[in-house]
Amino acid sequence: MPSERLEDTIRSVRTTTSTATDERIMAAIEAAMSKQNEQRPASVHTSGLIRRIIMKNRITKFAAAAAVLAAVVLSITIFDNTAQEAYAIEQSIKASHTVETLHIRLYRSSEAVANGQYDEAYVKYDPSGKFESARMDIAQSPDGPKTIVWSNNVAKVWLHSKKSVVVIREPGMAREMEEMAVDLDPKRTLQNLYEKQQKGEQDVKITEPEEEGDLITIEVVHDKGRDVFYVDPESKLLVRFEKQVLNDQDYVVTNAMEISGYNEPIDENVFTLGDLPKDVFVVDKVNQEIGLAQGNLSDDEIVVEVATQFFQALIDEDYAKAGLLMGGDSPERMKTTFHIVKFVRIVSIGKVVPHSNPLTRGFSIPCEIEMEHAETGERMTETVNPGIRKVEGRPDRWAIFGGI
Repeated sequence: MPSERLEDTIRSVRTTTSTATDERIMAAIEAAMSKQNEQRPASVHTSGLIRRIIMKNRITKFAAAAAVLAAVVLSITIFDNTAQEAYAIEQSIKASHTVETLHIRLYRSSEAVANGQYDEAYVKYDPSGKFESARMDIAQSPDGPKTIVWSNNVAKVWLHSKKSVVVIREPGMAREMEEMAVDLDPKRTLQNLYEKQQKGEQDVKITEPEEEGDLITIEVVHDKGRDVFYVDPESKLLVRFEKQVLNDQDYVVTNAMEISGYNEPIDENVFTLGDLPKDVFVVDKVNQEIGLAQGNLSDDEIVVEVATQFFQALIDEDYAKAGLLMGGDSPERMKTTFHIVKFVRIVSIGKVVPHSNPLTRGFSIPCEIEMEHAETGERMTETVNPGIRKVEGRPDRWAIFGGI
């Protein structure tokens, strides 16, 4: 037994007492007692009393001091062995309240989990916990690979395969980024789990680690499978979250969130797109006036006006104006797009109709335009149907969004 070994060690000590020895022993005892008093509550601190009793009898000084020291060491050992507090979800919620930055990997399918393919996100919160900045590198989307950075309520979306960047301040995008920050915030995820546990809506099974290096697991089984949370036993912070489905009596991870860093310093350049390739064109819908102001015009009248001014700008080779009317395209891109055609005149502007795709919430209008081939000089008249709608985030302005 540890106590028997300690007592044997004490008995084997042979030394003579002296004032210096006494003082060293008492200093050690008082230090140990002071530490013990700090670690557990007590109504009376006894170190002074023990000192007075011991110092009255020089013959018993050393033996008594050794016995007290042994008792102190033993009590500290016992205290340390019984001080382990059972884990509860509230501990992780409390720990997460100090989080200001997150570095996250998202695995969006079982194939992505198996192949180690993930989207990466960096999120920054202000000291009050409010979402401040974010970056998301998305491996695949309907638009192909893309990077989104969000800061100061402005989003910059880099569509890699389309070689374009859209700069936008728009309520819908703001809501999307806020929702993303909420979804990625482990504090809110755990808070939601805790509230359901308290209401008895979910049966939560917590497994403490059996060996050093193991994680705390929180398992929630439901009709669609189970959710598994992995918590670091030291920091009490969530480090991984998995959604799993039952497949042939085995659970398969369908998607996962892995938090690879809490409060890691993040270079502010992460929340910018940095140096873009030279062939990338930027559509800036924040720092320039896109489209035309509607003013007192009806919806039909502003659609006609946008179409008329756009084609007149192409006739005049005013590519800067044409670009602004075409959703903020750059003059260089407009000139490159239409370099093979010389616009001669507007033959007619037709009737405004709802766009064929109602999801666009826009209109289209048939425009008959006389054009000339820039190389051969051949003339032709073509009917085009530009799509025109309100500028995102600027409902007072209208611009072309497609169909040319």
